[in-house]
Amino acid sequence: MDFISNYPIFTVLTIITLIFLIYYFLDVTETPVLRFSESEFLLRIIDRSPNLTKKYYPTVWCFNQHLMLFLLMIKEYRTKPYSYDRLEQLKMKDGGITGLAWSGINVNSKNDEKPIVVLFHTISGDEQDVKSTVKYLRERFDWIVVVCIRRGHGNLPLTKPKINTMGSTSDLKEQLAYIQKKYPKKQLFGVGISAGSGLLARYLGEAGIKSQFTAAVAVSPAYDIEKAFHRVHPVYGKIMGQRLINYFLKTHYESLSKLKGVDELFKIKTIGEFQDKLHTISGFKDKENYYFHSNPVLVAQNIKTPLLVLNSADDPICVNQNVLENLHWLETLPNTIHVHTKRGSHIAYFEGIQASSWSDKIIGEYFSAVLKENLYKPNLAKKPRKKAKRK
Repeated sequence: MDFISNYPIFTVLTIITLIFLIYYFLDVTETPVLRFSESEFLLRIIDRSPNLTKKYYPTVWCFNQHLMLFLLMIKEYRTKPYSYDRLEQLKMKDGGITGLAWSGINVNSKNDEKPIVVLFHTISGDEQDVKSTVKYLRERFDWIVVVCIRRGHGNLPLTKPKINTMGSTSDLKEQLAYIQKKYPKKQLFGVGISAGSGLLARYLGEAGIKSQFTAAVAVSPAYDIEKAFHRVHPVYGKIMGQRLINYFLKTHYESLSKLKGVDELFKIKTIGEFQDKLHTISGFKDKENYYFHSNPVLVAQNIKTPLLVLNSADDPICVNQNVLENLHWLETLPNTIHVHTKRGSHIAYFEGIQASSWSDKIIGEYFSAVLKENLYKPNLAKKPRKKAKRK
């Protein structure tokens, strides 16, 4: 008692710290929930991916979903731009321009066995908003990485008055054809970040068994985009809506002003409203036609490519309701692992004192496991479905 009376402030701080740590270890840290249709292939992949079955320890000073998002933005703006080996502009069949940002092509041979990781950026991003993932995969695994830049994004000129925030699978097919022509002997792995995962899933569903990817990872997907964008946290929904106006409409107004109805987009208040009116600048006659040709959930059940999907229950942008509504088909999709964490926010997934990316580690680990599996030329034929859950 004398110690407490002599050092009251120290005692109070010690008690608060102990309570905080108890809360952190009991409520914050948790082993991811894995959902998958059990097969020998997936069990081997999971065995070779140890972080999938270990506890995820979110950064102790930044485990709140809003703090994680804020830190993500700070990191993006404060870190210097990533230096890519080459930035290419590709002319699409209709005259539009897309881009490819390459890293690792100056030190890799066309004939070595290292794969190419094809990255898909966020809704209003470019090659720089995925720079931390590119940097990690290059430094840790020495793989070639290429970012597919969608038309109207980054510094690309808008030569045709046409923009789809979610991207276009027809454009993507042309980009992939170019990549494979350049490196015909290399395996391709796909990684979609946020909205980029929507484009990836849409492509995988449309392509089915003809997909050019050996395996893929989707980080923080929204599933049914017709519903999902209206469920974004109200504050972020308004911020993102204004961001899209500035990023697309004001930047490319000279080109887009020729389109009928484009001025209506300037009146929107949220990202959900923007997406509902996006058909006016994306080449579709109405909202229904736009979603029919762009919504990944409509074709996702046709995916045949081995896939790892990562969602966090506390995501304020791609909210947990989106996940729960789609588990009935997702957890039985052949060769697919759904990784569901309690914390992680939206595409942040920070861990450790230095707030490094846990999701980048999962991506690299998963692809490494698939590469080892391919050495044995496994049979990925569909096995009897049996729902399995791991914690």
